[in-house]
Amino acid sequence: MSGMVLTAADLAYEDLEKFGRVTIEYTGRRVEITVDGFEFTSPCTCREHNTKAIAWARDVLTAKLLANQLVPGGDLISIANMSQEQLEQERGNT
Repeated sequence: MSGMVLTAADLAYEDLEKFGRVTIEYTGRRVEITVDGFEFTSPCTCREHNTKAIAWARDVLTAKLLANQLVPGGDLISIANMSQEQLEQERGNT
């Protein structure tokens, strides 16, 4: 459990068990960020829970932003344990 200042370890989300949703809205007066649906295995405070979810969203958004910068359309996909032949079959190229 953390004190006033959260450390880098407090932002680690490797114990993420279930993905949720992070919603960013401008209400006319301020920006509100709502976190729901995330589940972590380690017990944590509400503040730590939200921080972990937001850190996860930050990393997902950063990856997408970089993909948009580097690849037309930002469409990247990663596949493991598949031969080139299997990949071509999956894509319908054979």
